[in-house]
Amino acid sequence: MFKLFGGLLVAGLVFACLTALLLERYDTARRHVSNLADSPLPPYPGSHLDNIFWFIQVSDIHISRFVDQNRAPDFEKFCTEAIDAIKPALVLATGDLTDAKTANQIGSLQQEVEWQTYQTVLKRSKVLEKTKWIDIRGNHDTFSIPSLESVRNYYRYAYRILYIDMMYHIVYAACRGRDYCVCVSGPALPGTDSPFTLVSFPTATKMNTLSRLAKESLHSNKSIWFGHYTTSTILSPSPGIRQVMSSAVAYLCGHLHTLGGLMPVLHSRHSQGTLELELGDWMSNRRYRILAFDHDLLSFVDLTFDSWPVVLVTNPKSALYSSPEHEPLKRIQYSTHIRVLAFSPSPVASVQVSIDGVVRGDAVLVSGPLYVLNWNPKEFTEGFHYIEVKVHDAAGRTRTEGHEFSLEASAPISFAFLQSFILLTDFYILIAFTLFLQYLSGILFQVLPAYLR
Repeated sequence: MFKLFGGLLVAGLVFACLTALLLERYDTARRHVSNLADSPLPPYPGSHLDNIFWFIQVSDIHISRFVDQNRAPDFEKFCTEAIDAIKPALVLATGDLTDAKTANQIGSLQQEVEWQTYQTVLKRSKVLEKTKWIDIRGNHDTFSIPSLESVRNYYRYAYRILYIDMMYHIVYAACRGRDYCVCVSGPALPGTDSPFTLVSFPTATKMNTLSRLAKESLHSNKSIWFGHYTTSTILSPSPGIRQVMSSAVAYLCGHLHTLGGLMPVLHSRHSQGTLELELGDWMSNRRYRILAFDHDLLSFVDLTFDSWPVVLVTNPKSALYSSPEHEPLKRIQYSTHIRVLAFSPSPVASVQVSIDGVVRGDAVLVSGPLYVLNWNPKEFTEGFHYIEVKVHDAAGRTRTEGHEFSLEASAPISFAFLQSFILLTDFYILIAFTLFLQYLSGILFQVLPAYLR
């Protein structure tokens, strides 16, 4: 009996230690405040349409020859109606442009007609004349391609701005000389099929290229990275993909499709401070994202297609998605106006702002989609506060968006454990650990009965 009790005690202590390590490993609370956050250098968010630009991400489109015949028409409507209303500076299509499945949805096969449909949507919607369109390949877009030179590599139907060994480095100039660098890692190796493309294997050469791009991005005001795979599904050589992109404000990706609806939101923060923001798929959920850099502060909102109006509060930005390591957060304390981007195919009728349940007034239109309302940040210097914005348009539609904000740069706030576990776990390590536990349990089942006798 004492032996059994001792064994259970040891097992409990081991479990407690593992739990403590896990909680520390996936604790994404902001702990470090850099000099960047402590430097309140102008310009500050004010009442003018300056030092701001916005862009769109869409992912996992999966244009299919065999299923969901509304997928492509809806995407074409998105490229016309939504792009016309939002007028983004650029659009990032982060992979899985096509489905590349056989008729029974089991096998993998590149379907040229799917790529032709994708190209037709881009051309017929004239979206390439309205904005800068950047698309990359996902794992489905590499199914059954013997090599990049193969005639079955239908990626030639896609639209590419710069193409350097499957890696982009785009510098977007905006707002009186301020520029923003966008980098991306490459997709899975060609020639592989599902399920082997669920994980990406960048070579040492590609990692060196990414490291070079990361160094070049330091000359820009801010950098954002984007790719198809979550970092948890990128098996990269030392120093690892998260370390290479550690100077970026955020990494935008797709790939996991909300885990079949189980995880509609998959966001977290790397230990270096970089946000990882997986976007739900277009394929089944018709999801897309609007992001904005406002005075070097990143804000975003995840949306469902054909739901209007659209609201994005850029100042004060969300506390959860603040990055003291990469953003001049103290600019919020020196700002003079609350700033809201409101979009709709119909004219916007009103933009009402509330903080902590108290209506502060109606924001006024400055220009384009920017609405502002005068405020005094000194009223909110302590703790967390909740800002809520309600927008009405001329078609009678209403949208309300809100978030917590804090003017304390070191205020602790964490992402949910499960989100962080999915995005920050290197799954090849998890698989190896699972195999080790199976091996260990087999030994215990053989040894423990003899030990207890």
